[in-house]
Amino acid sequence: MRLAIFGAGGMGRELADIARRSTDWPIVFVVDEPDAADVQGLPLIAPDALEPDDRLVIALGTSTGRQAVAERFADRAFGSVVASSAIVSPSARIGEGAQICDFVAINNSVTIGRHFQANVFAQVSHDCVIGDYVTFSPRTTCNGTVHIGDGVFVGAGAVIRNGSSERPLVIGEGATIGMGAVVVKDVPAGATVWGIPAREIGR
Repeated sequence: MRLAIFGAGGMGRELADIARRSTDWPIVFVVDEPDAADVQGLPLIAPDALEPDDRLVIALGTSTGRQAVAERFADRAFGSVVASSAIVSPSARIGEGAQICDFVAINNSVTIGRHFQANVFAQVSHDCVIGDYVTFSPRTTCNGTVHIGDGVFVGAGAVIRNGSSERPLVIGEGATIGMGAVVVKDVPAGATVWGIPAREIGR
């Protein structure tokens, strides 16, 4: 059994570093057209060289990219990579294919879907509900009781205000939160917001 990291770019190499510290599994990189035998000493293989019991982790930075690869390999088993420096509450539920990088905090009673990517120092506070293929860039801060739809991308350093049990703050499916934005109200599906406080742009 191997950990097969799809993508050998920056995110893939970061995940390989994390995996080397946290697992004894052999690690390989997977790309469609290998142009070398290895990357930083780890084998580089084509998809047709995957073995039946490999666990695939999709190290692509975009939500749409991860979804496309997950659908392409829907018949395969997916693995997760969780850094030893991350803090994950025992009450949190996280779907398959998660990528939890160094110093991430996922707190009490959080529910997260499939193929979530949380970059360094990202935080998910209590009672958040996060969909599939969501991306948290470095130092994203998501405060408590926020509901985030599938395919949302949150830029580096963005802050999302807390909701309440009576009225969660909602970020709609496919929305984009710009780098450094401070989100203080609901974001419509498909919208792009930017600034302090975050305002919708491009629509």
